[in-house]
Amino acid sequence: MAAPPRPRLLWLATGGTLAATGRGIAYHAGALSPEALLAAIPEAGQYAELELASPFAMDSKDATPHHWLRLHAAITQALARPEIAGLVLSHGSDTLEETATLLALTLAPTKPVVLTGAMRPPAEAGADGPRNLLHAIRLAADPNTPPGVFLVFGEKLFPALGLRKAHTLALQPFAAEPRGALGSTFPWLPPPLEERPSPLSLPRPWPSVELLSATALDRPAALQRAQEEGANAVVLLLPGHGSVPETWEAAIAAATAAGLLVVRASRCGLGPVLPHPVDARLGTLPAGILSAPAARVAAALVAPHPCEEREPLWRARFLPYGAGA
Repeated sequence: MAAPPRPRLLWLATGGTLAATGRGIAYHAGALSPEALLAAIPEAGQYAELELASPFAMDSKDATPHHWLRLHAAITQALARPEIAGLVLSHGSDTLEETATLLALTLAPTKPVVLTGAMRPPAEAGADGPRNLLHAIRLAADPNTPPGVFLVFGEKLFPALGLRKAHTLALQPFAAEPRGALGSTFPWLPPPLEERPSPLSLPRPWPSVELLSATALDRPAALQRAQEEGANAVVLLLPGHGSVPETWEAAIAAATAAGLLVVRASRCGLGPVLPHPVDARLGTLPAGILSAPAARVAAALVAPHPCEEREPLWRARFLPYGAGA
């Protein structure tokens, strides 16, 4: 009896630690070809026929909106191909949460889009890239995997939205708000189907979104300077649960009154920033499930909308548990 046909996947390889040469933390990211990486996991052929493409190969710390837009175009084109059952995107872990946020908010995938990466280069003892890549391929090829954008990393499945890198060196560096991991790759548990609001449009040109720290040594005049220099939105890196220092309140209220989108995010590594009465008073939006870097991407997508549309767009996507003020 003939074996059933294997699904065809597109693997978009963009470099990162998974494709690095060298050892330790002083390695050269993105140096290895996807063909070389695939040779290390011959068992991948059990799950899928793989088509390889590499739109660029780089260290993800150097990613810009230009790279995000190229990836978005490549994924959109691949999703439209009927013979492609799913996609795998290998990406450096350092800025993976920004790319994941963009894709989760701007795609309406009818197939799985699975991101993965690595924390140790292939030549390092205990390299995690081959396992992560194999699990991503398996997830994308599994007919029980629902459409959507996911991350496979360290034997865990995460949603793309709410993702954050929470550790600098751990083999499982990721966390997600509000519920954490969706499932596991050992034992094998495909993620549940979740409905998402309609995708947001890609802005052209890309808006200017500043990330400003608001600590004891920072001054609120930085907010005015950001406006004067043409910022379309500002994400504030605030203490604790996005708590606004009193010395910043007047500057924030003036900025939002002038039409600037201002988001309250936290400098803490984990936990959501929920709505608070300060939002109504100052005109701010809480980051919700988003980390500060992810909130910066989201703000770029929401800022081009009229002021009265921003809050409902934001609340429908980023506030967990139906949280109200």
